[in-house]
Amino acid sequence: MIQSRIRIALRSGIKIMTKNTCSMAASKTTPSPTLGYVLALAAAVIWGSLGIFVKLIYAYGIDPVILVTLRASMAFLALFLWLFLRNPGHLRIEAKDILFFAVFGFVGIALNYLSYFEALKRTSATTAAIILYTAPAFVALGATLFFREKLTKMKVAALIMAFIGCFLVAGGYDRNLLALNPTGIMPGLIAAITYASYTLLSKHALSKYSSWTTVLYSFGFGGLFLMCFAGRSLTQIADFPPQVWLLTMGLVLGPTLTAYTLYVLALRYIEATDAGIICMAEPASTALLAYAILDERLVGWQLVGAALVLIGIFLIQAQKSAHGSCLL
Repeated sequence: MIQSRIRIALRSGIKIMTKNTCSMAASKTTPSPTLGYVLALAAAVIWGSLGIFVKLIYAYGIDPVILVTLRASMAFLALFLWLFLRNPGHLRIEAKDILFFAVFGFVGIALNYLSYFEALKRTSATTAAIILYTAPAFVALGATLFFREKLTKMKVAALIMAFIGCFLVAGGYDRNLLALNPTGIMPGLIAAITYASYTLLSKHALSKYSSWTTVLYSFGFGGLFLMCFAGRSLTQIADFPPQVWLLTMGLVLGPTLTAYTLYVLALRYIEATDAGIICMAEPASTALLAYAILDERLVGWQLVGAALVLIGIFLIQAQKSAHGSCLL
């Protein structure tokens, strides 16, 4: 009797220990949505510095095509060298996936950069920015179609709220600024769609590769296509003053390499639709940075717009919090 009771006690103890161990392991490996929101928001804030760097570089009369080519190519080289020295395993991809990354780089990087700068040439910066930030709508649609993500009422409300906020932050309430140029609308829409495609293609790549590998090869192929497009005009970089190279390095390391890596990493923890909406904080971040660095002042409606963007992000957070995750 005593021996049988000891066996029962031991079995019960083993079951309890096994259960606790599994629970602890699950708690360590379960992805944290909150971390995903932090990463996506950090990416948006860093992306917000893009306009600051570009304005400072354009003051030296640099060709936009050369700038976007350097942006993608230098980001690839910097990340390649870092991974080669620290973790060469991230450099490996299967031969059958080369075509996927080539399409990824062409659509998500090269075509996005070129179409957006073409929109800037043909219409106002405000109009181009407003069209570009319709991208989360395309992300939500694509995520619903390809990844079966649910387009809930909360997400729709957050999307509308954030889009209105972007509209106001960009100064869309000014009719003079919204004198739409029909030839600028199409490249603007292409920029928005390709911007959304980067999120969706990243989501697909992450099912097999790390965020480092995903960012590396998207920039690698994107930079290659951009170099082909720029052609002989790249010889102009020989005349760049040191100040331009320093600003370009800041552009590459900050709103290019770091921001894209954080954003792709965020997609491991949150849905593509949520990440797209959260990154609509970028124009608000740009406006605040422009005020702090370039002394570009915000007017009342722009402040209201920035608040709406943050409220849209909060709505997404609140929805996740109701299902067991915590707020930022």
